[in-house]
Amino acid sequence: MNSQTGLDYIIENKEFTQKLATALDTTNTVVKKQVIELLSALCVYSSEGYDRALSALQHFKEQKRLSNRFKFIITELEDSDDGAYKTALLAFCNCIIISTEKVEDRVRIRNELVGQKLLDIIEELRIHLPMLHISFKGRLTFVHEMSCMT
Repeated sequence: MNSQTGLDYIIENKEFTQKLATALDTTNTVVKKQVIELLSALCVYSSEGYDRALSALQHFKEQKRLSNRFKFIITELEDSDDGAYKTALLAFCNCIIISTEKVEDRVRIRNELVGQKLLDIIEELRIHLPMLHISFKGRLTFVHEMSCMT
């Protein structure tokens, strides 16, 4: 469903975003990875897609009574053993940040992620999974550069 038609359908049908968020509530890593990749595609596709992706995270937060809309991503990065899935999660973080139009909003979202200890997790991954570092090195540039701004 990475085609323009599929992305347009998701954007036009708000309830579909909530279904995507609900699909994250599974132990099946393949399903979660596909949902995360779809949310990443929405982020970079259009501003409406970006809004839908953040809406999905907000819906999941409320559904699962999480403390923060990014808590799911952080928990998955900490708990998963699947390198490809972790790479998709980190790519999603970057998609969220780079797709934010206003610099002030980018900094706010980046600070939300840093507040959830994303930079600590990235450092742990670099130390304990050096082969994963190669696969997500380029995708973390913006998160890392933003960390140098504070």
